[in-house]
Amino acid sequence: MEKEKEMEIGGVIPPLITTFNQDGSFDPERMKNLVRFVEKGGVKGLFVCGTYGSGPLMSLSERKEVVETVVDSITSSTAVIAHVGSSNPDEAIELAKHAEKVGCAGVASVVPFYYAHTFNDDNVKRFFVRLINSVKIPVLLYNNPKASGYTMKPLLVKELCKEGLAGIKDSSFDLLFFYSLKYEIDLQKFIYITGTEAFILPTVPLGARGTIAGLANTFPDVVVETFNNAKQGNYQKAFEMQQKVNELREIQHFAQSIPAIHAFLDIVGIDAGYPRSPFVSVDEDVKNRMKEALKEVL
Repeated sequence: MEKEKEMEIGGVIPPLITTFNQDGSFDPERMKNLVRFVEKGGVKGLFVCGTYGSGPLMSLSERKEVVETVVDSITSSTAVIAHVGSSNPDEAIELAKHAEKVGCAGVASVVPFYYAHTFNDDNVKRFFVRLINSVKIPVLLYNNPKASGYTMKPLLVKELCKEGLAGIKDSSFDLLFFYSLKYEIDLQKFIYITGTEAFILPTVPLGARGTIAGLANTFPDVVVETFNNAKQGNYQKAFEMQQKVNELREIQHFAQSIPAIHAFLDIVGIDAGYPRSPFVSVDEDVKNRMKEALKEVL
């Protein structure tokens, strides 16, 4: 099936956290404010309901509401990619069709989890071919072996590329996997997006189309400047900015990743609500440590 490619997918794409109230319900007004904040930082897209977005912690109806809220909040030039991964393939298909219907530029999915550690390549290929054929918008494979329990092989990605797979969000944290894909697949025709701001260098100069960067929830301008310098070949400046990004990542790791982003946003004056249970907000002492550490980096 030929895929629609009306909107370019690439650049800096925050994996948006989802804004919850203290009781765990979704807060659309806070979400709209967060979208406006990150768009001002120059991002090119938004990745919704992924790991940072707590998609697997939500019901189908909640995930649909979050996607609709984000799509309704963006400017026309921002590409929304909805993560549709589920342990149930039928749910993934339902979410993909919904994402297409409401105007997403693309969808992404992990391998159906829970049983993934027992899957063979045929099982995985069968799922993604079905997902690819269920929608006309681009489908990206979300390679996250830690979350899915399945280690993706470059040759399987190459096979799926022939079946219409548009690209990959690679959160393997494995540069050898990236190099293997670059060897096997023409990255000018395949959307490779690194799933971490830590790998803007070296992946972007070598063909990565973008980065889905958790830090871009809070410091979109810093991540965008890093990406743009790497893309434009300003490597000395890119190295300096990558170092700043890495230092910010160290501060984020004072706490768990998702609560830490909520804490960062609170520090910079954006009310993003609360992380969803079983996560809890960052302890005030830790948040104060984060605040002091940021003064040394920004």
